[in-house]
Amino acid sequence: MKWIRYDIHTTTKDADAIGEILSEAGIAGYEISDLVPLSQKEEKQMFTDIPADPGADDGSATLTFYTEDIENTNQNFYSTGSSLRDEQLRKEPPKRLHSPEEWIEIIRTRILAMQEFLPIDLPEFEYCIQDDSLWKNKWKENFKPFYAADDILIKPTWETLPADVKPEDIVIEIDPGSAFGTGTHETTKLCLQILRKYITPESRILDAGCGSGILAIASLLCGAKSAFCLDIDPSAVNATLENAQKNHIARTRLQAIHANILNDSISIQKKCNGPFDISVANILADVIISLSSHIGDFMKPDGIFIASGILAEKADAVKDALLQNNFIIIEKKTLGEWVAFVVKKHPIQSAERPS
Repeated sequence: MKWIRYDIHTTTKDADAIGEILSEAGIAGYEISDLVPLSQKEEKQMFTDIPADPGADDGSATLTFYTEDIENTNQNFYSTGSSLRDEQLRKEPPKRLHSPEEWIEIIRTRILAMQEFLPIDLPEFEYCIQDDSLWKNKWKENFKPFYAADDILIKPTWETLPADVKPEDIVIEIDPGSAFGTGTHETTKLCLQILRKYITPESRILDAGCGSGILAIASLLCGAKSAFCLDIDPSAVNATLENAQKNHIARTRLQAIHANILNDSISIQKKCNGPFDISVANILADVIISLSSHIGDFMKPDGIFIASGILAEKADAVKDALLQNNFIIIEKKTLGEWVAFVVKKHPIQSAERPS
C-alpha cells in the first residue's frame, strides 16, 4: 500500500497556526520537528537519563503528515492497532482521496486566507511517495527468539531455532501480526512467569483480551487442559487461531471469539463452558478496574485471576478495586515499572449465603 509523505517547511513562530490549518482541513495527525530546547518540566517527563541536545535553535520547523495515495487500488481494511478506532473506521464511508497537488493547494489557500488576520509566512512544501512494504515489517528485524521464563522460549515464526535451545524447553511460535503480544513486553513476561507457576494438567484457562494468543498458547503448551480466549479486536481473534495452529494446538483445546467481556458478560458465560481454574487479563489498569466486577462470575470457587498490564502508579487503584469486589490478593509481582496481581475469591463468595 502506498502513502504520500508531506513536509511543510516553516518557522517555529508559524508552526502551531499551520497545524491548526491541517486539522481543520481534515488531516488526522501531524508531527512538528524543530530545535526548540526542552523545558525542565519536559526534560523530567522524558524516559531517559540522557539530556536532550537537539542543537542550536535556528527558528525553523517542519510539519510532517501522511495521506493515502490516490492510486491505491486495494480496498481491504487495514487495522490501526486500536480496536476502538478500527470499529469506527469500519462504519465510516470511504473518503475521497486528494492528489498531492490538491492537498498542497488546499493548505496554501487556507494559509493565504489566514494572512488577512495573522502575520504568517507562506511555507515551502515537499512530498514523496512511500510504499509501506518497505517499513511495515521493519519491526521484525529486532524481534528475535528469547526466553520469557526459565523454560519458555518465544520464537518468531520467521526466525530459526537458536542452537542452545534445550530439548525440554517449551518453544512457542508467534506471529502477532497487528495484535498485541510478542512476549517481549514486561507485562506479558509477568503473566507467563505466573502462569508457569499455577498451571496443572486439569487447568482450564480464560484469557480476557487475548491479543496474539500468546498467554493461552503458552498455557496449553505448559500442560493446561483447555483455553477460552476473547478480544474486542477481530484481528486479535484471527491471530490467536492462526498462532494456535502454528503451535499444533488442537481446535478442541482452544476457542477464540470476538466479544467484549464488560458488555457481553452474560452471553459469553453461555458460550465459554466455564467456570475456569485460571483467568488472566493482560490489558490496562483502567480496564482491569472495570473487569474486577465481572471476572468473578467466570472463576471457580478456588480459581485464581491474574491481572497484569498495570503501571506501578496505578497499582493501588487496581488493588482497591479487587478488594472491593471481594478478592483476596495472594501474590503481587513487579517487573520494571509494571505490576501484576494474583487473586482469589473471598471464601464467603464460595460458600452458600443464608437466605
